[in-house]
Amino acid sequence: MKKKSMIRLLTNKITVIGYWLLVIGATVACSDWTDHYEADSSLQETQQQTLWENIASSSNLTQFKSLLQKTGYDAVLNTTQTYTVWAPADGSYDYETLSTLSNSRLLREFIENHVARNNYPASGLVEKKLYTVNEKVMHFNGNQQYTMQGVAVSKPNVNTHNGILHVLNGKIPFMANIYESLNNNEFPIDSIANYYHSFDERELNEYKSVQGPIVDGAITYLDSIFDERNDLYSLTYAYINREDSNYTMIVPTNEAWTKAKEHVKQYYQYLPSFEYVEAIEGIKLTKTNITIRDLDSLSEATVNNMILYDLFYNNNLYDNKKLKTLQTGQTLRVDSLYSTLGTKIYSEDAANLLEGAVRYDKSNGAMWITDSLRMRPWHTWNPELVIQAEGNVMDAGNVSEAKRVYIQSGTQNPDVIGHVSRDTYLDLPPVAKGASPYATFSLPGVRSTTYNIYIVTVPGNILSNYYESLPYSFRVSMGYVNETGKNKDRDRAWCIESQFVSDPTRVDTIYLGEFTFPMAYYGMGNYYPYFKVENYIKSSFGENYDPNLRIDCIILRPKELDLYLKEHPDYKYDRGIY
Repeated sequence: MKKKSMIRLLTNKITVIGYWLLVIGATVACSDWTDHYEADSSLQETQQQTLWENIASSSNLTQFKSLLQKTGYDAVLNTTQTYTVWAPADGSYDYETLSTLSNSRLLREFIENHVARNNYPASGLVEKKLYTVNEKVMHFNGNQQYTMQGVAVSKPNVNTHNGILHVLNGKIPFMANIYESLNNNEFPIDSIANYYHSFDERELNEYKSVQGPIVDGAITYLDSIFDERNDLYSLTYAYINREDSNYTMIVPTNEAWTKAKEHVKQYYQYLPSFEYVEAIEGIKLTKTNITIRDLDSLSEATVNNMILYDLFYNNNLYDNKKLKTLQTGQTLRVDSLYSTLGTKIYSEDAANLLEGAVRYDKSNGAMWITDSLRMRPWHTWNPELVIQAEGNVMDAGNVSEAKRVYIQSGTQNPDVIGHVSRDTYLDLPPVAKGASPYATFSLPGVRSTTYNIYIVTVPGNILSNYYESLPYSFRVSMGYVNETGKNKDRDRAWCIESQFVSDPTRVDTIYLGEFTFPMAYYGMGNYYPYFKVENYIKSSFGENYDPNLRIDCIILRPKELDLYLKEHPDYKYDRGIY
């Protein structure tokens, strides 16, 4: 027997068996079957139509139908893609206000807020956490009576050709996340919003998008899915677009943004061209001329970035968790806050950050709108710079070897007062008796501001009580670019003394003097001013001074911070280490 004949015979047999089953069913319960058949007929009618066709033919969804057509989403719900739609009934929401919104806002905040991919039937016990098309987290719950995000379902389970339609007695509230709220719809915050959104990028995801007809040889899309990016997410470590995150963002109004810019830009004064020292070898300098092509762009970008720097806080980390429940007018009581970029802000300053600000809840945290950014300048804009000697040597001379010495835990001589930062220092032993060791250090991160400058020396007996600890006698100088762009090499005029002597009993912090840098170096790559320390022992000094130099770090402390510390000796702040 041929293959086609066998298939036809099997089909006929199945048809006959099905016929006798129907006859038996009709004999047993004729009226029940009639009811069942009529119900199936009704379901088949809706199932033969798409979601859009069912919505369009529903007498109580005319307003929803109109809004779908306005945004073009009727075409999306008329495809083979599977969706569940929770459609608010006519008169259960403010249709007039919604109809005045731009298509983009209407689509994002209303239409996509009521649609989810895949099927979500209302049957039995439902406790479903799901994502709508606009990526909002929603809760579909119930048992016989159902709600979607707290809104009652008045008519569930209209099965269609491409999904399920539920009718709601009201619209689902839209809760914007922090990223979506950076606009000028509710508050005058377009200064920060425009800056933040200037980093937005969108790219069509052709694989996930629903293709439409080809028009003029080009593919069109009925449901366009975009991959959206913003470099500031990763630059600030604050992914404020993610619904599964929880952040606090301090948001300055236009007034606060303008005031902050006026203050911050003083720290970031650049020169259009300048002479730069690339390398130092003893007294020999290798110089090059540098020209900044777009000075205004560099300054503008740096200032804007500095203002943005510490506005974000992850509410799931450390004492930041208290930000989740903090309300407007309450005083924040924490040991410290950590910004997403790791700046530690201690209790006094942390409480001050949100003073006068107003909280607005968002789907992934909260925004605090403020008319004044209450940041201490030294938190971010003009921080203290702690330059580690062992990591920033440009040049060393008259030394046998510039050695990086690590102090292992428990090995420091207990008779020595104080501790070395990062447990590491630079040892500069003389190459021969009578030689005077010296070293030149790069100073990264310098702003155009006035610093009080300190050096931290390490006594010779830091590791052994048997070593005779003697003071160091040394001189210091500075190399930098002056107001005209010329390199000024090894200037000593700013020092309060021509010669300094260390305390041999302690890790000694020595004040050297005050210095104002005419130009900012921050954000300019590997362009730095430099600092020189040289052992200074005359033969007339005898054997009263250590021929070595041991240096922990150089501290550039903003003068405004130093003055504050003198007035508030118990004040705690985050120290920036390079």
